[in-house]
Amino acid sequence: MLIDTHCHLTDERFADIGEVLRKAGGLGVEKVIMPSTDVADAKRAIEIAERENQYCLLGIHPENAEKIVGVDEEMNEMKKQFGSKTVVGIGEIGLDYYWDKEKKTEEKQVDLFRRQMALAVELSLPVAIHMRGSEEEMRSEILGMKKLPRGQFHCFAGSSEFLEMILSLGFYVSFGGNITYKSAGNLRELLKNVPPNRLLLETDSPYLPPEPLRGTVNTPANVKIIAEFVASELAMDFSELAEITSQNTKCLYSLEN
Repeated sequence: MLIDTHCHLTDERFADIGEVLRKAGGLGVEKVIMPSTDVADAKRAIEIAERENQYCLLGIHPENAEKIVGVDEEMNEMKKQFGSKTVVGIGEIGLDYYWDKEKKTEEKQVDLFRRQMALAVELSLPVAIHMRGSEEEMRSEILGMKKLPRGQFHCFAGSSEFLEMILSLGFYVSFGGNITYKSAGNLRELLKNVPPNRLLLETDSPYLPPEPLRGTVNTPANVKIIAEFVASELAMDFSELAEITSQNTKCLYSLEN
């Protein structure tokens, strides 16, 4: 059994979601977890998860922080959606200054991140964290919080020092399909520093398709390619890696099956 812990099936590039999931299932990908990026996206994720017997996360992506007019209203609207049994965490949340080098959105991003982390603690739910171009700021935020929720740093691309820190704090880590790219030697070195009991699998569909599928729309079925690659890098048997990462996912997100 394989689980894709991070795939954006609400993306408009997925016209037939049922077929996407059937193809994934045929390759052993039995469950997926869909993060959301704003309230409207969260509602769509719940709809898909309930219809397809899958799981989802509710959250507001840092890149959407600037678009929010009333944060209190947005957060209250999101809280209304937690009644669905398909919701297993809060995400995708985090900090992203990749396109905002001058950090004009920093105040809004930090406020939104803090609110969603606090909500995760309040609701005893895990988080899926996005970090891009913001390692020092993320370090400061994480270390400054009195209480942290359980969580996953998805599509990890930070430093080895940051990786060591979050592992010491109990976080899980996953890598996207870009770990298969020839230029991603640094990610492969980071992978070797993640204990198997803290490792998760993801595709980040429809983004970052693995080799040899670069240039195509990534899908949950490709988590098998990523898993095979990761197993090879770690000199592990594929079935062992699949079992360990699936159990890790069930543990973190309290999945029923």
